[in-house]
Amino acid sequence: MTVAGLSKSCSSLNKMFKHKKIVVCFLLYLNLYFLNAKAQVANYIANGSFEEYYDCNVPHALRKVKSWLSIDSISYGGQHVSTCYNTVPLFGNSYQYPKSGNSYVICTIFNSGQGRGYLKNRLKQNLKLGKTYCVKFYINISDYSTYGIDGFGIFFGDNNIDTITNCNTPLTYIIPQVKNPLGNLISDTLNWVSITGTFVANGSEKYALIGNFILDGALTSTLINSSFLPLVFSDVNFDDVSCMDVDLPAFAGNDTVCVPGTSVYIGRPRDVGIDEACSWYQLPNTTSVIATAAGNWVSPVTTSTYIVRQEICGNIKWDTVVVVATGLGLFEGDEPDTRFKIYPQPAKDELLLEIEGSSTSLFQLKLYNNLGVLLREEELNFTNQKALINISDLANGVYALSLKTSKNEWYKKRLVVQK
Repeated sequence: MTVAGLSKSCSSLNKMFKHKKIVVCFLLYLNLYFLNAKAQVANYIANGSFEEYYDCNVPHALRKVKSWLSIDSISYGGQHVSTCYNTVPLFGNSYQYPKSGNSYVICTIFNSGQGRGYLKNRLKQNLKLGKTYCVKFYINISDYSTYGIDGFGIFFGDNNIDTITNCNTPLTYIIPQVKNPLGNLISDTLNWVSITGTFVANGSEKYALIGNFILDGALTSTLINSSFLPLVFSDVNFDDVSCMDVDLPAFAGNDTVCVPGTSVYIGRPRDVGIDEACSWYQLPNTTSVIATAAGNWVSPVTTSTYIVRQEICGNIKWDTVVVVATGLGLFEGDEPDTRFKIYPQPAKDELLLEIEGSSTSLFQLKLYNNLGVLLREEELNFTNQKALINISDLANGVYALSLKTSKNEWYKKRLVVQK
């Protein structure tokens, strides 16, 4: 449903439920925001925190974890550790809390002269050709492991993964796109350690495979626990696996309304990786973080502007959302138009305007402060649907931009200036 369609739906429902106008429109707007947020995948790894499972009837079975398996359905791939089975934090001789949530997976990825396991994930969608992806997963060596090692990697591949027959052997012919540097020994049995990196996709990747792809003799290892010698092995805990487009736009949500005394959700649905990448602020404060998540519930008592800062492998993007504290909904004509985009947000000295699909290049620009006072009015020519304006004279704050064509078409957007 588009914003225009939503407005019509609200009008119709208002006639049917006059005294429930606020609730009906609020719910419709909320649904629209979730649909918009889900339109673009943030984390391509499905169930990256191992929180979703089918049931607790078969303790620790990896096949009970949604979207995860071993390379095939019968080989060893690891075990699910969860509060579901009362094995968090104590699981056998190992004591560990998850990186986040209530679950993680443990897998033997090094067992000298014996087998080893791999974790396979069916991605939410195939990766996109030519896109650069930021990949991260967290590991922790189990307390009873005798050795710490350096052989950790994640491979993204196509259906050929399903043709692997020797599923518990060193898969040295597989070259992981993201891996721990050789010689970088990981032996921490207390803290979660991140493995991260970037790669460019070829567009065929539909699976992720995590494990140790190095021959036993080529591994660098270090003794960390002699209690179980002469066994030589590493049981490794895995949690919070993510794969995200480094150019993913930040998403704070569309401008919305909130009835005082209630809450409204802003931003994307929460998920592993993107939660860690996002920090929220409420203007005028841009130094104190109010939440670290892809999205969050807010309950403003007055109209408020929220800013999300998103950093994916060093690539920083911003977005803003205005939450109008009122019981009347958005004012007529004040709904955001997704065809009209402005960069950057927050802005400093210059602002790039972009309008997609416009039939004209000449616009009448008006700029208002947050009190509705007209500050600037001018004609603006667009080239290739883009125009650059100077805003170095504007003080920090929230402003409203409107563009009007000769055909009486309107485009509106909120602007945040922060210097």
